[in-house]
Amino acid sequence: MGKPINHAKFNALKFIFLALYFVILTVERLISIIVCFASHISELDTLDYYMIALTIFAIFGAYIMAVMKCTDAAKHQDDEDFEPNGNIFGNLAIAAGILLLGGMVHTHGSIPVMQFISYGMILISMAFHTVENIGVGKSADKKWLSFAYTVAYSMAIPVVYHTNIELANIFIPIEAVVSAGMVAMFTIMLSRFYDGDGESDFSLMPFLVAIFGDFTVLLMRWHEEVNVFVLIFICVTSVLWFAGNILCIKKR
Repeated sequence: MGKPINHAKFNALKFIFLALYFVILTVERLISIIVCFASHISELDTLDYYMIALTIFAIFGAYIMAVMKCTDAAKHQDDEDFEPNGNIFGNLAIAAGILLLGGMVHTHGSIPVMQFISYGMILISMAFHTVENIGVGKSADKKWLSFAYTVAYSMAIPVVYHTNIELANIFIPIEAVVSAGMVAMFTIMLSRFYDGDGESDFSLMPFLVAIFGDFTVLLMRWHEEVNVFVLIFICVTSVLWFAGNILCIKKR
């Protein structure tokens, strides 16, 4: 018999890296907002104001959500039918998704390196959750495939940028909706990932949102600039989605 899983240690590690995500991305977003307001306000356009407003909403919304849910979990920690760890991480995942809304817009003063580091913290936390669940059960192949699929999906979310294409007035609202919609889908996936055993159900709806959304954004801006990063990861997401569904069929 293998060594028992130390759930307290894994929970602490998962929480630490999730917390680092919040701290790093919040600092980066605050720096960006300060830069925006320190610049010439008259030079800002409607998209700039949308991105600033979304970023401010995302910061406040994320922390209000996190504090409310963690406080609620603390109040019910003595209830026999209450599962604190799953609920806490699932709700923190929702708060992380709300904050991510503000991270998916390219405001003035954005620091991509800090953003990627913060996203990396979530991935490490997810990896610990995967390892923890593999240690108490089987299906390591499906768990790692679920981890890879969720990560690839998050990387396929387009960032909202300014553009000079001819149909910019149509493209920008579409891009904003696609980005926010995929963040919402990823947030649901991430919450279920933490609430459950680290396995995805590879459902159709999030996948369709990603496919149609990404390729609409990619095609409309193709002649100005090809977003190679999004193109690569939507392709990877597609391969992993098909692989995941095939694996699910085999295990039935």
